[in-house]
Amino acid sequence: MIGTKRTAKAITVGRFVASLVIAAMVIFPLYWMLLTALEPAAAMLSPVIELLPTEGASFDAFVSAFLDMPTLLWLRNSALITIGATILSVFVSILAGYSLSRAHGAGHQAMGLTLLLARMIPGTLLVIPLYALFLNVGLVNNLWSLILIKTTIIVPFTTWMLKAFFDGIPRELEDSAYVDGASRLRALRSIVLPLSGPGIVAAVTYSAVLAWGDFLYARTLLTADAKWPVTLGIVSFFGDNGTQWNSVMAVALVAIVPMLLLFLFTERYLISGLTAGAVKG
Repeated sequence: MIGTKRTAKAITVGRFVASLVIAAMVIFPLYWMLLTALEPAAAMLSPVIELLPTEGASFDAFVSAFLDMPTLLWLRNSALITIGATILSVFVSILAGYSLSRAHGAGHQAMGLTLLLARMIPGTLLVIPLYALFLNVGLVNNLWSLILIKTTIIVPFTTWMLKAFFDGIPRELEDSAYVDGASRLRALRSIVLPLSGPGIVAAVTYSAVLAWGDFLYARTLLTADAKWPVTLGIVSFFGDNGTQWNSVMAVALVAIVPMLLLFLFTERYLISGLTAGAVKG
């Protein structure tokens, strides 16, 4: 009995220590970014590694990033791209995921597999054809080009995510609505969607993270700095004569905040949304 209690206590202590180590590994890069942003540019050249701010630490890099560079404009562009791509991709994914969940024909199975295969195509293979396409339709240097591209990238995964969630909702609830004269879209809106909150929140979070962090397509399609998202704006601090590391870290920290807040507000929904359909009863 005593040995069992000691074993349980040792396991608890081990889990606590492991949690501290993992938390330190996650938090330390953020702390190092903040420390770098607070240090003056001259401190970046010092061979001595300081784990605490020196006497010259200040918020000048943050002030300079917003006053000397169009950081607010970049953040606005990122927000517009993220909001547009998230709304469009989740809307399409709801319809596609519901269709795959409720219809079981050979055509629907082929469509589902096609979505998975499309998600496996590397972005570097699509950049040039997409650039030629948007150049012909006049959408180069237009935020809509990024919104449409990110939507096509996000939809395959979120469709299968929502399909798994829809599979767990009893069809008898919809059958009852059909008896009362409801259409399929009415049943989807009134019955399925209210029960799919965690799955939709997980899809929204995934979509927002992918859209916010895009660099490859933004670098190719947006050449005017007034159209840059924040991920592309950070690159402007890398110059031929040197890199303003404190400014880079300052803008990067600011760019992390929206996604961090999103995770904090949606964290309780993410686990149930992402694991939907993992266990079949």
